[in-house]
Amino acid sequence: MICDHILGTIHHGTYKKVIDVLFEKHELKEHSIRRIAKDGVELEIQVTEDLQEGDIIAETEHYAYAVKIYVPKPPKENTDPEMRVKHYL
Repeated sequence: MICDHILGTIHHGTYKKVIDVLFEKHELKEHSIRRIAKDGVELEIQVTEDLQEGDIIAETEHYAYAVKIYVPKPPKENTDPEMRVKHYL
């Protein structure tokens, strides 16, 4: 599916089911990028303006595809007490 402009925003409400399209923060300024939505639909996004979270970039009869910022989780700290204490002897 080709997206060439922003159709609106989910912050104003929509009667369609919203499907997230994940972006990292630095990708919001790119003007030509391909993404796969949460439901598996491939989107080719060619917009001239910067994207923001909640922007609707594509719509079908029942779904609205909206920008969602993906924030990777930091690595888990080792909570094993045996591994946290250094043994020097």
